Amino acid sequence: MKEKLILKIKKQKPSFKNVELGDIEKIASIEANCHISPWTKKNFLDSMSSENTFQVLKNDELIIGYYVASFAADECELLNITIKRDSQGKGFGKIALDHLINYCLKRETLNLFLEVRSSNKNAILLYENKGFNEVGIRPNYYKTSNGKEDAILMALSL
Repeated sequence: MKEKLILKIKKQKPSFKNVELGDIEKIASIEANCHISPWTKKNFLDSMSSENTFQVLKNDELIIGYYVASFAADECELLNITIKRDSQGKGFGKIALDHLINYCLKRETLNLFLEVRSSNKNAILLYENKGFNEVGIRPNYYKTSNGKEDAILMALSL
């Protein structure tokens, strides 16, 4: 009778790190797979070289998401937050948003702003659950496969 060897694989907690040049190809691939009008590699490279906060979310050593945020005075704008398609719906968006909010609090940021597609109901619900409020609309802001859609402007008072 053969014994089966069972290996226990320790699941790692999701972790964040500053983006590195070697991450850009994977990030651009995730972006292209998740968005109708994705950021380009140049957009990400520009974010790396600017003063933006650019964090990569890893799970089991694999890049599964990222966010880019811009700080000015006592405000922050979330420019891009994306979770890999096969990792969506598992709480990683909340983890990434919590990470940014905690970073904002450490920096004594007063307000966090973002834009979201009006059709992105899951993201809107996540933002509302974190305390964001709608503060405006940008009509026809985002490209769609058959036209344009509005952006909802949201803000969180910290």
